[in-house]
Amino acid sequence: MAITLSDVSNRIMSASATIIALVALGTGLYQAKLSREQAKAAVWPYLISGNSGENGYSRIVQNVGLGPAIIRAFEVHVDSVPVHSWKEAAESLHVPITFAGSRSTTFRRGLVVPVSSNIHLVELPDSADIRLVRSRVSHLSTYICYCSLYGDCWALSSDVAEPSKVKVCTDDRARAFLQ
Repeated sequence: MAITLSDVSNRIMSASATIIALVALGTGLYQAKLSREQAKAAVWPYLISGNSGENGYSRIVQNVGLGPAIIRAFEVHVDSVPVHSWKEAAESLHVPITFAGSRSTTFRRGLVVPVSSNIHLVELPDSADIRLVRSRVSHLSTYICYCSLYGDCWALSSDVAEPSKVKVCTDDRARAFLQ
């Protein structure tokens, strides 16, 4: 059986069409991957935490990222020991705070921190107590584990400059801050 020129050209055309289809499929899959990564980056939360000394003392958390942060775990520690309220934190720091004129914000699992928000976890007015708090604030640390809308998660400890990516946030009820 002889192969004709028409058979050869049909085979070449068929192989070319298959190669073009495979390249188009690969390009489509790559573009879908890039599109997903771009969508994830567009809602990337980035929390920072620290202390503020404006008119007293404040422990703050800010979302300076591009998307909301969903809180999955929040802990407050004094000398690496978890505490469950600001009153307990003050007692552990050996600071006799009256909490007169103070304010605190509920910050717990399930809370959504919007973009560009600045949350004052606790605000204490300027007083002699606050000078004592400032002298002992190095013993106070916070731990926040949060996720993006796409389920990517990060852990932020006030002892570390930037959040680290984690696979999943675990909320240990025995260590959780309750106030």
